[in-house]
Amino acid sequence: MISRRLAAAIGVQAVAVAGGVLAYVAWRSGLHANALLAAVVSVAAATASLGAGRDLPRPDPSEPSAAHLEDERRRRTLQAFLDQAPTPLLAVQADRPLFAVNRAARRMFRTDDVLADPAGELGRAILAASPDQGRAVRLEAGGTLRTYALSVADVVGSAGAQRLAALTDIEAEIQAAEAAALKELLQILGHEIMNSLTPLASLAQSAAELLADGAPEQVATARESVEVIARRADGLHRFVEAYRQLARLPEPSFQVVSLGGLLDEAAQLFETRWRAEGLVLRLSRPSPDVMMRLDPDLTAQALINLLTNAAEAALSGRDTPPTVWLSGQATGDGAVLSVEDNGPGVEASVAEEIFRPFFTTKSQGNGVGLSFARQAVASQGGRLTATARLTGQGARFVMSF
Repeated sequence: MISRRLAAAIGVQAVAVAGGVLAYVAWRSGLHANALLAAVVSVAAATASLGAGRDLPRPDPSEPSAAHLEDERRRRTLQAFLDQAPTPLLAVQADRPLFAVNRAARRMFRTDDVLADPAGELGRAILAASPDQGRAVRLEAGGTLRTYALSVADVVGSAGAQRLAALTDIEAEIQAAEAAALKELLQILGHEIMNSLTPLASLAQSAAELLADGAPEQVATARESVEVIARRADGLHRFVEAYRQLARLPEPSFQVVSLGGLLDEAAQLFETRWRAEGLVLRLSRPSPDVMMRLDPDLTAQALINLLTNAAEAALSGRDTPPTVWLSGQATGDGAVLSVEDNGPGVEASVAEEIFRPFFTTKSQGNGVGLSFARQAVASQGGRLTATARLTGQGARFVMSF
């Protein structure tokens, strides 16, 4: 049998640790007043546990001492404080039942004190969790499944080692995050589709005009344009299908491709889209040509995004004419492709930030083009970097494979 004094020590110790965990959870949630109150409760409980844990002899075991009565009064006071906390708190020891520490836990699990065996799903999650890292668990509450953030803390005292767990309802946050993720996904799809469809539509119109002219040389040029349209349309279809089915960047489909061919195709799409804006493209192909094992669709889409970004930057600069440089060359064991412009340049303070999803310095931008380009290159084992230059001297983006 556990003595009353030891039982009190166990109870007060659980309250002390519960207060500490509750203080941590409240502080992380921005509830600083609640965090301070919980911290005070924890310290007071820890002080009380020192007295409750002493095994001092009493003249008459059947008569509780004044110290014991005082400890019990403190424990009840601290328990009343914890019962006001909205976060369910649980205590557990190895091979023993879960114990509801406060009213929120008792209400959630519809119990007076003891829950289920720790071998259950929740018990296993609590025992397997790390005090240094939270995790999410799905639990039934009020007849519906909800998501909770699980935080744990370990303590060793007169009652032995035990673990305290705090459950914070994050179902609303999860739903909001899912809605935001869906919105972001739709923005990415719309951005990538428009980046490809705009030059394709222009190229198709040019091909139609060439065919209407009917001259043999014009027909040959139109045929080349139609072939480019067909290849990019097929690649765009694969891209969208992969996003629709997997809701993530498609896995690379590697092929041995001509680096010069990729550059030529990207240049043709660029000039069709931007020539009317007065942009000048300077193309530098590798000589001799380089054969690379790449995903041609992902690489082409990344190039289109970089070229679009460069064109918009060059048009916003002061140099005349606005110019974009596209080049590729072999390295010792691979190749590099670079896109440069004579726009306002990239500030050193945001040279890495520009690759973060939805970060943009443009009033009309949505911040997905560069992020996608970096992911597309990284998925093939390459790197995409930006060179920050002095303001007004343009920017340079390098794809290394």
